[in-house]
Amino acid sequence: MAPNRQRNRNTILTAASLFVIVVACIVVAGCTGGTSTPGTVVGLAGTSWTLDSYLDENGTLVPVLPGTEVTAAFGPDGKVAGSAGCNGYGGDYQLDGTSLSVSSLVQTLKLCTEPEGIMEQEARFIDLLGSAAECRIENDRLVITDAAGATTLIFVEEDAPTGLAGNTWWTLVSLAGENGTQTPVLDGTGVTVTFSAEGSLGGSAGCNHYSADYTVDGATLTIKPAVRTEMYCNEPPGIMDQEDRYLALLTDVASYRMEANRLILADSDGTDLLVFEKAAQTPNLPLVGTDWVLESYSTNGDAISSVIVGTKVTANFAADGNVGGNAGCNHYGGEYSLDGANLSVSSLFSTLMYCETPGVMEQEAAFMSHLANVSSYRTEGDRLILTDAEGTDLLFFVQAEEVPPAPLAGTEWTLESFSSPDGESVSSVIAGTTITAVFSPDGNVGGNAGCNSYGAGYQLDGAELSIEPPISTKMYCGEPEGVMEQENRYLNLLTSVAGYRIDGNRLDLLDESGATLLTYSAGRA
Repeated sequence: MAPNRQRNRNTILTAASLFVIVVACIVVAGCTGGTSTPGTVVGLAGTSWTLDSYLDENGTLVPVLPGTEVTAAFGPDGKVAGSAGCNGYGGDYQLDGTSLSVSSLVQTLKLCTEPEGIMEQEARFIDLLGSAAECRIENDRLVITDAAGATTLIFVEEDAPTGLAGNTWWTLVSLAGENGTQTPVLDGTGVTVTFSAEGSLGGSAGCNHYSADYTVDGATLTIKPAVRTEMYCNEPPGIMDQEDRYLALLTDVASYRMEANRLILADSDGTDLLVFEKAAQTPNLPLVGTDWVLESYSTNGDAISSVIVGTKVTANFAADGNVGGNAGCNHYGGEYSLDGANLSVSSLFSTLMYCETPGVMEQEAAFMSHLANVSSYRTEGDRLILTDAEGTDLLFFVQAEEVPPAPLAGTEWTLESFSSPDGESVSSVIAGTTITAVFSPDGNVGGNAGCNSYGAGYQLDGAELSIEPPISTKMYCGEPEGVMEQENRYLNLLTSVAGYRIDGNRLDLLDESGATLLTYSAGRA
């Protein structure tokens, strides 16, 4: 994957200096932009846009300087790239309805002196693009507004491009190794590129975003050294070496050719260096209602750590404002509020189980801490990134694989957690005890309550479930401490059950209000 570190920086070096602007703030929106009748944003991606006018420092819309061309190409993978007038740029964008946010912008280092004011215009453009909050399309014009609803950027649609340049995004398939042999891209990494008509290219190098200038003459292609953001990724192993190799190979490119849906970049000897395929257009999944599984998380600032093998950390943001899942050892829950791309999580709680696998509890603590500090989110296809108030990406999720729901009857369910007597907290099952339930088709449920075996009748009507007072054996267990109190609580909760729901391998037994009383997992007796 290609996680990002967000940072805010907008610096212009004067006179014979090179300059670089790195903007890494996620600017989010929830307000209505503009005073015109909003249009649709269908067509934002897949269209090449040229800047027509922009909001100057005095609050007036002014046309782009004659002799300059500022462009934007919004890719299907959540990347935006183009020419800022002098330098090429690239970054991330997130579109949610009409809400638009742009982040992680990076530029090349060229200084242009003609026409007069070009560098100031470029700086202003990058600022305004980074402050985008809403967008709409009206009569082939793309209008971008800020959080206050002011129109800041107006683009017009470019003519359909031909050849290398255009709004096509390419995904790297393989690259030449030191011996010239093509090597497949590492699993779990995504290296992309798009070429603008103004001589700039950009995309993701696997970990960092990058941008570079290029020139093309027929099939001859020259790419200047790229600039990139400065994040370090340690997963998967070798990702930084691959990124360095990729960016170095770009500067060795001397020609290109297209074969069906492939783009091949070669050196001056005709040796293939980089092989790309057209990127598939993947719609961004919604935050709410999607089952997410954690892939990696931020550690020690720039470092990104993958989830420990054998653990599964999940999140589901429900439509009722609750978030919950598995933190790797314990189940957790809480509340969330959403305003555009602004996201906050509060009132977090979890069960109290201890898992002995090395690093699992530390990973869980980091996950819960990050979740409490989330300030915004963005989705990129089937990926979800949660970010803090400083713009640092904290948690990186992918869509969970769909698990067919286990049947209520005939499955052996193992209790993982149960509600406390006050209904305000959740307790995990005492370590060293196992509580099970098996619903048979004949209307009886039974299992082990932690010490004694039990049985009861049950009635099922759709999602409504009622359980008769259970009977159990009369054995007394002194160890572990609290096992008899836990058993009594469990058997009492069974009689309060009024409904159930199954999500994959998880069973929740609910009370009359829909609150969860008991949570089980399948196949873990």
